[in-house]
Parts: sequence; C-alpha cells; structure tokens
Amino acid sequence: MPSLAHAAPRPPADSPARLSDFARSVRHPGPPEPERVVSLAGQARALEFTLEAGRSLRDAISIALAAAGIEGGTVRFENLAVSAHHFLMPALPVDDQHAAFYSAPHAIEEGTVIEYACATYGRRDGEPFVHCHAIWRGRDGQRQGGHLMTDQTIIGAACIARAWGVGNATMATRYDPETNFTLFYPTRLAPEDDTAKEAGARVILARIRPDQDLTTAVEQACRAHGIENAIVRGSVGSIIGAEFEDGRVLEDRATEILVRAGEVVTSADGLRARLDIGLVNPEGKVWEGVLARGRNPVLICFELVLEEQ
Repeated sequence: MPSLAHAAPRPPADSPARLSDFARSVRHPGPPEPERVVSLAGQARALEFTLEAGRSLRDAISIALAAAGIEGGTVRFENLAVSAHHFLMPALPVDDQHAAFYSAPHAIEEGTVIEYACATYGRRDGEPFVHCHAIWRGRDGQRQGGHLMTDQTIIGAACIARAWGVGNATMATRYDPETNFTLFYPTRLAPEDDTAKEAGARVILARIRPDQDLTTAVEQACRAHGIENAIVRGSVGSIIGAEFEDGRVLEDRATEILVRAGEVVTSADGLRARLDIGLVNPEGKVWEGVLARGRNPVLICFELVLEEQ
C-alpha cells in the first residue's frame, strides 16, 4: 500500500486565518439531542502498566484495566511497535444516512511504530471495548494515522502505557439517533459515593455531541462539575476540518483526532482550555497544532476524559 501521509505544510504568510467558504456545520440524519455535553464524575483511578507482546491491543488494555478495577476511562501510550497493524481512516459518506463514515480496512503486517495514541476504554454489548486513534510511522519513515482496529492490532514489543478512569462508571455504547451511529456514552454502574467526593481528585467521563466547539465544550464539562483546573487525558473523536491558532486551516469535513497535550485552567477570563492535537484527514495526512478556541465544531462525537488537578 502506498504511503498516505506527511506532515502538513504551513500556508504562505499572507494566507487568511480562516476561509469563509468552508462549511463548519453538517446535517445529521436524526433530530439533535438537547443535552450537547454529557458527563459524569467519579473518584480518580490511575494505572501504569505494560502492554504485553503478542496480545492484541484490545486484550492487553482490557485485561490490565479490569484487574485494576477501572471500568471506564482512557489509555495513552507512545512508541509502540506492532507486528500486525489494522486500521481505518475517516471518509466521506456514500449516502444521506451519515454525515461521515470510515474507509475500507487497511492492513500492514510489520514495521509500524505507533508514535502516540489515545484510547477510550468502556463496554460494547456488555463486553470490554477499546476505541483508539493514533499517529504512526511505517517502515519507510512516513507518518499517517487513523482509527486502530484494536482486536487485530498485535503488540510486537512490550511497552509502558498509562490509564486514568473510574471504578463506578464506564463509557458504554448505545445507538444514537442523531448521528445514526452506535457511540460511547458516559454510563453510571453504581451510585456515586458521597464520601468519595471528598476523597481526592476526580475523573470526568464525557461525550461531546456534534456542532459544539471542542475547546469550549471541554471548558463546559469542567464547569458542570465545579472543576477549576484539569488535564485532558482522554481524547478520541472527530471535528469538521480544523482551524489552528497559527492560522492554518484544514478544509476536510471528515477527520479523526486525538489530543497530544491538553489542559484547562482558571484565568482572569474564566475557564480556558488549550488543546494541542494530532489530526488525520481522509487521505491519511497528519496535521498537528493548537486548536483555535471557538472555531472547531465536533463532527460526529468526541469522547473526553478529564483528570481534576
């Protein structure tokens, strides 16, 4: 398969900061839900563990988190060599039943190193499920990225990973009429313990719905739980193109993104989030940088995990 990605070029110095002819909203097949940022909080649990060689990425994550009592959350890892690599890329829809879709599956049998990745851990049909976006480089050194098929991506060499989550809630899949997809949804498994609220930092599991600006929606999730400072730990989703702080504009509807580094702080202007992202377009090209606040609406959904600081 030919290489599909490279680092995105910067525009000429006189390029406009944003292009008015690029649509920043899309029509979804179903009626919009009134609650646009859905979230819940739980007592924070953190784990450092080893992704074991020979296992699928799904199993390596699920076994470790289940043993640690983490029912829902996120996992991050870097520089992971894989011996088999199966993935999808974002794609435009082929009919009017979805606003965007996936490419056909791609497979690379060896030589791939995942530079960085973020995965949402939850449940599908009651069973452990892992939804992962990543940026990687192939044997030829070319970079690309997309959605990992975690049950078919096999770990080639042991690698350290970190997880953040909660023990009394998860991200469970359910059908979403608005987008006509089955998507993760923050789901309480047991009542929140009032004594645990005073026991330390919290983790927020959240889902952001379409057409909400990603940066300000992250701020909204913090505000809903009275959080003044947080780190973005989990970050799997899509936005409509992209506008960056440095003026670059990506005019692709379908994207897949993850946050490389993100935080929310209390400033003189209130809560302010800063999201440094990695993004992949339908050609597999990688774009990276800090998103412009207020200019990046979610496409299908965004799965968010915040750790209170």
